[in-house]
Amino acid sequence: MVIAFTGDPFLAKEALLQEASLRGLTRFTEPTPEALAEVLSPGLFGKAGAMLDLREVSDGEWKVLKPLLENVPEEVAVLLLDPKPTTARAAFYRTRERRDFPTPKGKDLVRHLENRAKRLGFRLPAGIAQYLASLEGDLEALERELEKLALLPPPLTLEKVERVVALKPPVSGFDLVRAVLEGEAKAAFRHLRRLREEGEEPLRLLGAFAWQFSLLARAWMLLKENPRPTEADLARLEAHPYAAKRALELARGLPKEALEASLDALIQAERRAKEGKDPWLALERAVYTLLHLTPAEPA
Repeated sequence: MVIAFTGDPFLAKEALLQEASLRGLTRFTEPTPEALAEVLSPGLFGKAGAMLDLREVSDGEWKVLKPLLENVPEEVAVLLLDPKPTTARAAFYRTRERRDFPTPKGKDLVRHLENRAKRLGFRLPAGIAQYLASLEGDLEALERELEKLALLPPPLTLEKVERVVALKPPVSGFDLVRAVLEGEAKAAFRHLRRLREEGEEPLRLLGAFAWQFSLLARAWMLLKENPRPTEADLARLEAHPYAAKRALELARGLPKEALEASLDALIQAERRAKEGKDPWLALERAVYTLLHLTPAEPA
């Protein structure tokens, strides 16, 4: 029985090790035909089986491993760690058991962090979970940061987290958003040019705008309910505390018509980009439109 674990490297490896523990497998086998053939032979003290890490295995090395894997008996477990399988290996997995673990994004990533914190024995406040989800780092790096946070004395505050977390926020895309929100046209188009030169994905930048303006819309509605929102009200915005406060400041000076027009401009830009038209042109038009719709400072 061959079981491939694919997708996010951290989640795939964790799931593989859990399965290995159930089957009595304790260490990875070198991914060579000789080593694999040896562990597939039944021993005196237990069943045969193996764990293989294929992340660094070349196409040539796979070709010599494949015949052995094709003939693994059903009662023998071979667990393969292969987060990003090649085309050849993906084709092989179609007729085997494949367990895929996509990397969580957006709200799914926030929930993932909250659940991992619970496993470590502490509660992760919503604002801090949002902050961690915005940082540059894979799931393994985020797990290491959660392990550090688990050692901090309660209550867990943003100030404490910022002092101990080593990961950095991805500022480039949000520099562009901030420049637009503050009415800095020259800075906005300078950031846009730099991001394009660096190979940034325009749809990702449109997503950053969509998130920011949806936050502004929630802040605008919150202010209508309560012109003097409390800290508890801020948590309802489901954003980093600083982002929530800044959104409230901007929303105070944002007319309803401008907000609606901004959201409509972003919807139209995303539609044009996804319909196969030039996504960068769609983004540039959206930036130009938003600069003329949003006030530079709250009224």
